[in-house]
Amino acid sequence: MFEVIYSPIKAFKKIVKKPSIKGPVLIFLLVLLVSAGAQYISASKAVFEIGTPEGDEWTESTSLWTPEEISIDEVDKLVGNYSVMSSVTNDTRVWMRISGIGSFNSSTDEDYTSLSFRIKWIHQDESIPSSNATLRLFSGNENRYFTMNLMNLINVSDTWANLTVNLGSSDQSWDPVNSPDWGNITGLQFEFAWLASDAANLTMKIDDLYFGSNVIFLGTPRFTEWFVESLTTSAFRFFLGWSLYSVLLFVTIKLTGSEAGTWSVLFIVIGYTFSISVVQILVDAILVSTLPSLVFPLKAWNPIAGEEELAGRLLDDIYQTGWGPTLAYNLTLPLAFGFYAWAIVLSTIAISFLREFTWKKAAGISITAYIIYIFVRGFLGI
Repeated sequence: MFEVIYSPIKAFKKIVKKPSIKGPVLIFLLVLLVSAGAQYISASKAVFEIGTPEGDEWTESTSLWTPEEISIDEVDKLVGNYSVMSSVTNDTRVWMRISGIGSFNSSTDEDYTSLSFRIKWIHQDESIPSSNATLRLFSGNENRYFTMNLMNLINVSDTWANLTVNLGSSDQSWDPVNSPDWGNITGLQFEFAWLASDAANLTMKIDDLYFGSNVIFLGTPRFTEWFVESLTTSAFRFFLGWSLYSVLLFVTIKLTGSEAGTWSVLFIVIGYTFSISVVQILVDAILVSTLPSLVFPLKAWNPIAGEEELAGRLLDDIYQTGWGPTLAYNLTLPLAFGFYAWAIVLSTIAISFLREFTWKKAAGISITAYIIYIFVRGFLGI
């Protein structure tokens, strides 16, 4: 089998004399083995944001919120069954505070590094908050907190804003009051205020509220399921690709008016050409091992209904920003064409010896069949 890689002419002279299914089966097992290693490497490069709490728990009821007038809105919501809402009449200030959430540590990169939320404000005259728009993170009590100015992030009335803010001492957007501690975040408050001349009926709504922490994909419960699914897909793609290419070669030979012989024999012999799949997977794995890790926000890898397209664009941007400038990533396409050419060469050698074709005829058949093979695989998404 390995002789096909370093000395294909010598190898196929032997193979066509006594085709054995044992070789392709061994190649298949090696493909699964190196695929497992490659998938492990890929998973080690993926860092996923995990949201706490899960299931939109904090905006599904008003039990943790003040003031007492806060209600739930079952119509205007984005995640779960409800959003939480605070409304005031002829006033200049609307606010919402959540407490009793426990303690969140945002002091290191291994802890909670972000806060995500959807927020909507409504002023009856659509006037932008003219006094302040702030987010506070309480630390232990309401006299110790970090505060952030949200004015530049919430400039449209009656429209949901999808916001994520970074946490921790390295982010200069936060102003500390009374020495709060990033290692002990115990509540938060949203507040919008207008000047007295802008007093009106005001509403604020919050949904999809959670603290985000980053976890390497290898350390998540989902990894095992993904790993098994990936190996199953690899096995399926190997057998489908092998069968498809063998059929296309058989048909192409027939169309030239030549004797194609028994398809089962051609199927076995062509199986040996897939030994380069082992090399290709190994090369790809080595290249991926040199790439930086990518961080995938929860909104990218697990979008809410209706935001799938937005999540797709975000994923593309993450890949292009993180991996796009790297040499390893840019070598992927040229190497793929190199392996295509290698596969055609092996196929040419295989059918030349199997059917005693001239090199020119064997090459023409192999190239034609492989081009069709690539298009069919692309159409089938394999």
